[in-house]
Amino acid sequence: MTAAEKKAFSKDMFMAGYSKAQTAAVLGISNALIDDYWEEWQKAWIFLSDEVFVSNAGVELSDEHGAGAIGTAFAPKTFRWIRDSTIITEIQVDLTGLACKGDAQGDVIGLAAGGAAYIGRYVAAKCGLVHRIEMLCVEAPGEGTATIEADIDLMADDEADLAYDDAADDTVIAAGLDWVPGKMVVDNIPALTDNDYLYLGEGDTGGSTGEYNAGQLIIKMYGHLPLIA
Repeated sequence: MTAAEKKAFSKDMFMAGYSKAQTAAVLGISNALIDDYWEEWQKAWIFLSDEVFVSNAGVELSDEHGAGAIGTAFAPKTFRWIRDSTIITEIQVDLTGLACKGDAQGDVIGLAAGGAAYIGRYVAAKCGLVHRIEMLCVEAPGEGTATIEADIDLMADDEADLAYDDAADDTVIAAGLDWVPGKMVVDNIPALTDNDYLYLGEGDTGGSTGEYNAGQLIIKMYGHLPLIA
């Protein structure tokens, strides 16, 4: 996250009622800089008050994915913002150019050439304690070569180096059936551990060395930091 992005995100945290200490911890910036930001936001409060309850201007973050998750359309995009004191982390993924082996449920989807294929990461200090995860399909997975698996799960693992066809440990979202546009699966008790890496995994064994030529998924995590007095 750039300095400008951190400043913009600090405004969201200020408006949501988080403390200076919490904001400094989440953004990894000094207390002195937080003091400067807080002074600026307090002076501008009259102009910000209409944004207190809803802030939809998510900040796009960089380098929250591995090289093995970058297909031929665009790299995974992560946005984070605050709405009504809830920290929302959104991950947008395009499957085009990624591949599945078809060996087992939970095997990682990524570039067939290899490389760490995590699409994002759960860090409690940044995402809050996540109490809800949504996974939404906005474009159906499409078959480019061989046979793809359109039943795709969201997986988690404490390892950062899982690549195509490696087995991820924990299923966070089990799709159950093939993804189609508009389908959404929700988990209100997500199986996540602090610092887990997130991967897309095969939901079944129907694929066979297939490469995707379409498919877009959006993952949203909803979290909250510890309450303050």
